[in-house]
Amino acid sequence: MEQLPERLEREPLVDALFEVRLNSTALLADILPGFLFHDLDPRPTISRMPAADIPQPLRAENPDLQFAPLIRLDWKEYLISVGDKNVVISCKMPYPKWQNFRATILDLTQRIAKIGLLGNVERYSLKYVNLIQAPTHAEQIAKIKIAITLGEVEVSDNHASLVVHRHENSIVHILSVIVGAEGQLADGRRLFGAVVDIDSIRNIEGISFLAFASSLEPGLEELRKANKRKFFSCLTTETIDEMGPVYVSNE
Repeated sequence: MEQLPERLEREPLVDALFEVRLNSTALLADILPGFLFHDLDPRPTISRMPAADIPQPLRAENPDLQFAPLIRLDWKEYLISVGDKNVVISCKMPYPKWQNFRATILDLTQRIAKIGLLGNVERYSLKYVNLIQAPTHAEQIAKIKIAITLGEVEVSDNHASLVVHRHENSIVHILSVIVGAEGQLADGRRLFGAVVDIDSIRNIEGISFLAFASSLEPGLEELRKANKRKFFSCLTTETIDEMGPVYVSNE
């Protein structure tokens, strides 16, 4: 599509997060939470995550646990999760919009950079998870630009999952679609739909966190635009129109 919506009146977003991973020899969960607790205003609420009870040598040997959140800080519209070698900044819903999210990412990375000696950054990423609501599998598939045929089976009204890795320039996009997803809101209301998950990752040559933080803004903006483009390219024109797209005039 030529022009992307600036925003949507009916936002399908259920999760948005930024992650940075380091090859640090220090354990970030032992350092960052205390520093951020004293540096942030208002002071966040700190909670310990279940993976923190697993001994660190076991976490290091298990690929599924190497980047598991150990400590979580609840701060304003955001959750800051810290693992042994990664930091994740995620949004509480409703989504505070990209301008606010970007400013928070840049602010927090600048704060973290003040510590120094955290090791080198290996990658950073933006992940957006959307739930495209529809009551039946067939209606969910019809809202997405997708065609799946496996052997003699053409997927048209079935529960289905698909993951595609797409390399474009310096970015790896992991596009995930799950048809037949269910969820429940805090008020007890159940939701049915297709999950469209776009995880956009940029691998970089190991640079210090200070250098990473000072040069992040243009790369972060480019990553967001690439992620956004991938999401809307997955949807039919009719589906986008149902969400109430708002466009910015180029005049």
